[in-house]
Amino acid sequence: MSEQDMLFDESGNLSQSSQINTCKDEPSRWKILIVDDEDGMHTITKLALNRTQFDGKGLIFFSAYNVAQAKEILSSENDIAVVLLDVVMETEEAGLEVAEYIRDVQGNHLVRIILRTGQPGTVPEKDIIEQYDINDYREKTELTKRKLHSTVYTAIRSYRDISALENHKLGLEKVIGATANILKHKSMDSFAQDVLEQVSSLLYMKDGTMLSEIEGGLAEKNIDDIHVLAQIGDISTQAFKASISQENFNVARDSDQALHYQEDNIYHISNINGVETILNITGKHQFKNVDMNLIAMFCNNMAIALDNLRLNDSLRNTQKEIVYAICGLAESRSKETGNHVRRVAYYSRLMAEELGLSPAQCEEIFYAAPLHDIGKISIPDYILNKPGKLNDEERTLMKKHTTVGENCLKGSHQPVMQAGAIIASQHHECWNGLGYPRGLSGTDIHIYGRIVALADVFDALASRRCYKEPWGEKEIVTYIHKHSGETFDPQLVDIFERRQADFFRILQEYDDSQSYMPTV
Repeated sequence: MSEQDMLFDESGNLSQSSQINTCKDEPSRWKILIVDDEDGMHTITKLALNRTQFDGKGLIFFSAYNVAQAKEILSSENDIAVVLLDVVMETEEAGLEVAEYIRDVQGNHLVRIILRTGQPGTVPEKDIIEQYDINDYREKTELTKRKLHSTVYTAIRSYRDISALENHKLGLEKVIGATANILKHKSMDSFAQDVLEQVSSLLYMKDGTMLSEIEGGLAEKNIDDIHVLAQIGDISTQAFKASISQENFNVARDSDQALHYQEDNIYHISNINGVETILNITGKHQFKNVDMNLIAMFCNNMAIALDNLRLNDSLRNTQKEIVYAICGLAESRSKETGNHVRRVAYYSRLMAEELGLSPAQCEEIFYAAPLHDIGKISIPDYILNKPGKLNDEERTLMKKHTTVGENCLKGSHQPVMQAGAIIASQHHECWNGLGYPRGLSGTDIHIYGRIVALADVFDALASRRCYKEPWGEKEIVTYIHKHSGETFDPQLVDIFERRQADFFRILQEYDDSQSYMPTV
C-alpha cells in the first residue's frame, strides 16, 4: 500500500481536509509529535487526524525529521500526549534512540509512543515493546485513516487517564507535604498565614500563579464577632469580614458539605468544639483542573490541626496560670508582688532572644523563669520579711530555697517544670564559682540559670523590698557592669547594657501598682 492509499477510508472514498492544524499556540489541544524522515508521512498523518477530537479537544502537531529535532521538541514541550515514531531514519535504530531518550533520559513515562515502521523485520516487535517501553507497534502499510484514528484516539485516552492518576498522586503528595508543613507551627498567626499560602499553591498547582493573583483569608467566628486570623491579597479586613457574612455562607452552613467552590472561589466551613472556622479564597483567574477532593482533604486536615493548636494554646495558658498562681503564693509570703516574677519572665526572654536561643527555648524560659523562687515557700516568715540583714543562721536557711525549689519541680516530666527546676537550683550560682548551692562556675551553670540570675538581681535592685528602697537607674547599671565576670556572665551583661532601655521599659510596664493577673 502506498502513502496515498492511507488517505482512503475503508470504503475507498478519498478523505480530504481543507486545512491542516499546526498551530502551536492553542492552549487546549492534545499534542502529537510526528518523528519521521519522510515529509509525506507528516502531511498524510496531519490530513488523516486533522479533525480528530478527544474529550472536546482537538490536536496540535509537531514535526521532527531526525533524532536531534525530536529531542529538541521533547525538551521544550513537556506535555506531549502521543509520539508517532519511525524506527529507521538517519540510522537503522534512530527511532529507538528517541524512545530511549524519552523513557530513560527524560524519565517521561506518561507520553504514549506508537512505533511506525516500513521495515518490520529490522527489529522484532516483542523485543522492542519490552525493552523500550513502547505502547504500540505498527507497520506503516496497515495504518489506514480509520486505523490511525483508532490507534491515536486510544493512545490519547490512555495518556489522559495515566496523567490524571499521576496528577492525583502529585496532588496527594503536595497535600501531605502541605499538611505536614502547617503542623510544624506553634503560633496561631504563622499557622493561619501558611494555610492560605499552601491552599493557594494547591489551587494553582499547575499554573504557577503568584500569590498576588488571589485574595482571601482565614477566620474564626463566634456568636459575637469574626476574628480574622490571616489574610492574603489586597482585600481589607473589613471587606473580608463582609464577604463571609453574605447569604451564600449562611446557606453553606446549613449544607452537609464543608467545601464549596465556584470557578474562581472556594470556601470551607468547619465547626469543631463549638468554634466555626471559615476559609475563603477568590482567584483573579479560574481554578482550572483542580481536584477538589484534594482541596477538601487539605481543608479538613487544616481544621483538625487548627483545633489541636487551639487546644495546645489552652493547655499552655492553663500551665502558665498554674505557674503564676504557685509563684504568686510563694511571693505573697515575702510581701513581694506577683509582678516580680512576671518581669523576670520578660527580662529572661529578652536576653534569650538576644543571645540567639531557639524560639522553643525562649518560650520555655519565659514560662519557667517565674519558678525561680518557688522554694521560698519553705522559708519561715520571720526570715523572708526581716527588715534588716540576715545573720549567718538565717542566711543558711534562706539559701535552702534553691534546693527546695529544685526538689519540688524536678520530678515532673513537663519541660517547663524541668527547666524551672534548673532555674530554681542555679539562679544564685555565680560566674566566678562563689555562688550557691553547688558553687558552679562559668558555662557549667546552665544558660537558663545565668539568664535568670541577672534578671532576678536587676529586678530586686530596681524594686522596693522590706529591707531596702529601690535603687536608681545609674546605680543599677553601674552595679551590674561592676559584677560582670564575677556574679554575671559577661555576654549577658553586654546584652543588658545594649538593651537596658527595654529592661527599664518592662519594669515600668509591669510595675507593682498593677494587679497580679493581667494577661501575659
